[in-house]
Amino acid sequence: MKIIAHVISTVFQPLLMSFYSVVLLFIYTYFGLVFFVRFVPIVLPALLFSFAVPAIAIFLLYKFRLISDLSLKRRGERFRPYVVTLLSNGFMIYYYYNMGMPRWFLMLAASAVAVMLAAIIITLWWKISAHLFGIGSVIGGAMSVCYFVEQANPYFMFMGLFIIAGLIGTSRLILRRHTPLQVYAGFLLGFIISFTFVWIGAPVR
Repeated sequence: MKIIAHVISTVFQPLLMSFYSVVLLFIYTYFGLVFFVRFVPIVLPALLFSFAVPAIAIFLLYKFRLISDLSLKRRGERFRPYVVTLLSNGFMIYYYYNMGMPRWFLMLAASAVAVMLAAIIITLWWKISAHLFGIGSVIGGAMSVCYFVEQANPYFMFMGLFIIAGLIGTSRLILRRHTPLQVYAGFLLGFIISFTFVWIGAPVR
């Protein structure tokens, strides 16, 4: 069970969630039709700024012994990686802004920064689940896009996302990285912030 839990935690690690969110837009929304010819210029920066840059930074912090573990088990060691991820996502938003992306899309990207800021503050006193605020952000953002932008209800996609969220939460508990409260709090934090940000950025109808 622990091997499966490790695999799930790796595949759905927090750094990949912004990338997954952008890819999902090309699957369940008209965004994919409108911006299909710009697929690579839109998706690649999400992979670069939200995953590659922070992952390399975490690896370097580990090599220089500034953190003791690549999975950031210790609450006190999460601050530096979170700040690097925050700055990298800031560059990503600036890139998308210069591309002239819709406001709701920019707010979806900005929600990742807002969640990260909240996580940095909370981590000073408490160890919240980064994995769950990641998947919570994906689901919250997707729901908000569907309701306020697309007026659609891809219920099969949401069923799949909630199953994945359950698997991630269970995996973190099996690995004893978090308590149930830290798991639930992480999910709610990500969901509420991402949902709200897209709602604010959605076009007025």
